[in-house]
Amino acid sequence: MSENQKTPFEFVEENLGRTPFHHWLKPVLKEVDEANSTVTIHLALRPEFCRAPGRPGIHGGVIAAFVDIVGHAGIAAKLGHGAATIGLRIDYLRLAAGTELRGKATVVKFGRTIGFVDVQIRDDADKPVANGRGTYLTKSI
Repeated sequence: MSENQKTPFEFVEENLGRTPFHHWLKPVLKEVDEANSTVTIHLALRPEFCRAPGRPGIHGGVIAAFVDIVGHAGIAAKLGHGAATIGLRIDYLRLAAGTELRGKATVVKFGRTIGFVDVQIRDDADKPVANGRGTYLTKSI
């Protein structure tokens, strides 16, 4: 690898840091496993993520955004560039609470134009919070 080429971890970490919305959410890249086509990202939970004042549980929109971020990171780690989201499906399994969410993306199909990623979101007690499937444009535009 030449000096100006980045590892997949370095690329995804830099890509996460470039997006203004991510500056507010503050996702943290933990692992890029090239052999298994997985990416793991954590998200510290803050009071402003709650669904309602004084009520437990994180707003579904925050979880949906996190699913997309994690799924995109899975595809971007393979591509070495960003990818547009084509579709996103989310199944919410339980209220998210605790101090952190942990997202893991697994690339299940990586084609010339489209890639599919399964995303699992778990809480800090390792309980499932949501499952997602993202479809991303892999063709450079």
